[in-house]
Amino acid sequence: MKIRELYIENYKMFQDFKIDFVDSDDKPLDIVVLVGVNGSGKTTLLEYLNSPNSYHHHLSQSKHYIEIRNESKNIKLPNVSFELKTIYNKLEQDAVEKLIKEKVIYLPIYQNNIIDLKESIRQKYIDRAFEIDKPSKALEELQSFIADIFKGLGLTFNLSSIDYNKNLVRFQDNSGNEFDIDALSTGEKTLLSKVLYLYFKDYNDKVILIDEPELSLHPSWQNRVLKIYENFAKLNNCQIIIATHSPHIIGSAKNESLRILRKNSEGTIEALKDLKAHGRDINSVLFDVMGEVDYRPKEFRDKIDRLHIAIDDKKFEEATKQLDELKKDYGENDAVVLEAQMLIDVLNPKE
Repeated sequence: MKIRELYIENYKMFQDFKIDFVDSDDKPLDIVVLVGVNGSGKTTLLEYLNSPNSYHHHLSQSKHYIEIRNESKNIKLPNVSFELKTIYNKLEQDAVEKLIKEKVIYLPIYQNNIIDLKESIRQKYIDRAFEIDKPSKALEELQSFIADIFKGLGLTFNLSSIDYNKNLVRFQDNSGNEFDIDALSTGEKTLLSKVLYLYFKDYNDKVILIDEPELSLHPSWQNRVLKIYENFAKLNNCQIIIATHSPHIIGSAKNESLRILRKNSEGTIEALKDLKAHGRDINSVLFDVMGEVDYRPKEFRDKIDRLHIAIDDKKFEEATKQLDELKKDYGENDAVVLEAQMLIDVLNPKE
């Protein structure tokens, strides 16, 4: 099951709202990245998609629909002229609820599945050990499985041992130190609980909604985590819809996967696409995709403004003094510092 399109006539901040999740060939996307400022409705949209009520909330209003693709057929809910396996003409409310509960998985911001994950790792190991009657081989397979999932992410730890009698799942860092899964850092727990969790749940043919997967992750991991989700989606015939504020995730997303939620001139939310973000630098993503963002504190922006005013007024002694202050804050190689130094050198060359 994959969502192709939805239309919301009237729900919270969404009025006459339409968004699609298909590529240029009209095929449902494996990965969709929702972007927008606070209040633009990203989380609300995920919650809406996760609610069975959303799929039949306005059965009497033909404008309201969520179009999905399932069993190689396009299905528009709640319109009544569609087919789903052996259900024809009209989808009963309980059938809708059953479908959505089975097919839609929602991982909210603060969901911590580390306890469930610990048991999943332990159970996966037990099942395989009994299947092949070689506990050491089962552990090696599990270690390799986890390493392959996070390949290229630069993890500094790996699965070390499992004691199914004492319910222990232990990891080892690059220095050889062993520790329980509960001793992982917040970022490491977040990564495992939101990524590895999916693999051990054996999710197939699902729509998976993930809110802010970047929380607690280092920027280097944010740059790479979307690729891991994409690999999972393709491997398991799933569609993953992510809501994020991370310019690192946005910049790593394919342009066709991005959907930008913004208020238009009429004050209603609209969905934009075809914005270019893939591979661009962070500042370009902040300004051109996420909307103008103050990426330096106001105190320093005021200093930068005063510096450029002094340069424009040809007050080079004052400008040089202000530039020296910025060098203390930013260092010699900051882009603003280098640009200002170049302007001063060109406009006030030394004899």
